[in-house]
Amino acid sequence: MMKHDKTNIAVLMGSPRKRDSYQICRLIEQSFHSTPDVTFDYLFLKDYHIEDCRGCDQCFQKGEEFCPCRDDLGILKEKLLAADGIIFASPVYACQITGSLKRVIDRLSYLFHRQELVGKPALTVVTTGGGGLKPAGSYLKMTACGWGCHLIGELGIMSPRFFERSRESAPAFGYDRRYHEAELRKLKRLAGKFEDAVNRQELPVPSFYDIFMFQCLRSKTFVSEVDYEYWKMHGWLESRYYYDVKMNPAKKVFARMMKACIDAVARRMLGTAMPQ
Repeated sequence: MMKHDKTNIAVLMGSPRKRDSYQICRLIEQSFHSTPDVTFDYLFLKDYHIEDCRGCDQCFQKGEEFCPCRDDLGILKEKLLAADGIIFASPVYACQITGSLKRVIDRLSYLFHRQELVGKPALTVVTTGGGGLKPAGSYLKMTACGWGCHLIGELGIMSPRFFERSRESAPAFGYDRRYHEAELRKLKRLAGKFEDAVNRQELPVPSFYDIFMFQCLRSKTFVSEVDYEYWKMHGWLESRYYYDVKMNPAKKVFARMMKACIDAVARRMLGTAMPQ
């Protein structure tokens, strides 16, 4: 992967406000120490016109260029493709990510089929005033890995316990100094790993979760000619992962078993309709 002279981090910001999620991302930005020429591009989705997905299936079966929506999605996608790293950030709304971020993921759902961000370093940031950290965090992890990104880590912050301003607004369940210090240490550690991955731009060894996602998403090639041709063009159809990388024996066995299971299920369901 080529490294540009100037480093750009795209922050896919689900929050409509510059509050908790934004402040956490700013702390990550301030933790970049060895990258002098770095820009954090905060993509506030409220500033973009993004239409709802119409569920027409055109992007899956024909290609994303057949999507009937005409809006700013292409601008956002180009910023993600051009970035050296991506941060997926959202507060918790009703136990999940915000609707504005979900709308973008819905419209880019073909990236689960035809991955264009393979190996790009990524972080997820979720903040909440109460519950919902786990489901929102799990969804963003699945999205980042499903798009082929190299997920460096996940941050889930209980805002009332982290931000000192909550002393007065929520005194009973508010600011906890020890919680703040522990999460800040984690933030700085992950920011350091993220910065290192962005600067090195090396293709990482996939985790078991990455291999699982890769093999599961390969199943899309059995039902979509567009997906099949895309994966064939990239040489992924018979691969353990998106790129050739040294794996330990356990991961090799896991990848082989996952591939065999996916192929067996496809043969049983599709029979002779399987692509050859």
